[in-house]
Amino acid sequence: MSGQALFRRNEFLHASLDLGSSAIDLGDYATTGLRVVCVGPSGIGKTNAGLLLAEQLAAQGWMSVLMDPEGELEALYEGQGAVVDDVEDLQRRLTARADPFLIVKVRDAAEFVPYAQGLMKTIDAERKPVFLMIDEAQIFSASRKRQEAIGEASDLVNDFVQRGRKRALDLFLSAHRFSGSLHRSVFANKNLCFVGRQEDPTAWSALAPQFKGSGIGFADLAALAPGEFFCFSRRGAEKVTMPMAEALKAVARPATIVKPALPSTFSQWDRAIAEIPLDRLDALTPAVVGLLSTIAGITPPQLSGGLRALRDERSARA
Repeated sequence: MSGQALFRRNEFLHASLDLGSSAIDLGDYATTGLRVVCVGPSGIGKTNAGLLLAEQLAAQGWMSVLMDPEGELEALYEGQGAVVDDVEDLQRRLTARADPFLIVKVRDAAEFVPYAQGLMKTIDAERKPVFLMIDEAQIFSASRKRQEAIGEASDLVNDFVQRGRKRALDLFLSAHRFSGSLHRSVFANKNLCFVGRQEDPTAWSALAPQFKGSGIGFADLAALAPGEFFCFSRRGAEKVTMPMAEALKAVARPATIVKPALPSTFSQWDRAIAEIPLDRLDALTPAVVGLLSTIAGITPPQLSGGLRALRDERSARA
């Protein structure tokens, strides 16, 4: 073969991910590594998704390092010796590779920076498979150039995304939104994406390009239950239902599926619209209302009640 030799990570060739209702052959990612992004509001199963991947990869030869900004992961692995003491302990245990999981307590960007620097230094020297899960990654990655700790943390996350491949580092980052949360470099370089239930129609404008040509609309996203995601992989888009990670099974009850309901009567619309600021009410032009009602799948009677409540609210505030 002429030209530069193709970089390939052999650990991917016989590895896979079991997503419950679907499976991913990681041989598709042998030349790129994994850069996973999972987005959605709180409570839809992002942490479980990250833990599920971490457990499965740990069983296939990876070391899983879990950044824990909320203290939830520390509680899950309590008594297992997984929590690192400091940066030097993290580096020592990464080199020894005796632990399948390591938990790093980082409450903010300032705490994240030295651990991230130590991690990068170690993987640069060792170059053995490591899976890094950064839960609530918007705490450590900024959508715009920033100063001080958050700026340095964001640069380090970008380094992981852009330079991790040849250092055998694979990533999982979770965030609340698809825009205005993580640095654009993270989204530009992702190659496996999970999108969970969306309850805010205004989020669709940022998500729509991701779903182009898939036949999936906002109503489909709004109907997802906890643990359900639309997965975008090398093979295309599909709906997956994630099983519960082993670490969560001992402490979590199965989620009760609650389908979100839109207002259907005048009184329900009246209560909902009363909480909307006036400037946002003024932005609800007929064209915008028509578009949003189509995206949300609102029935004609629902739309009629909502329009009457909107007119009354505007008159009351005039």
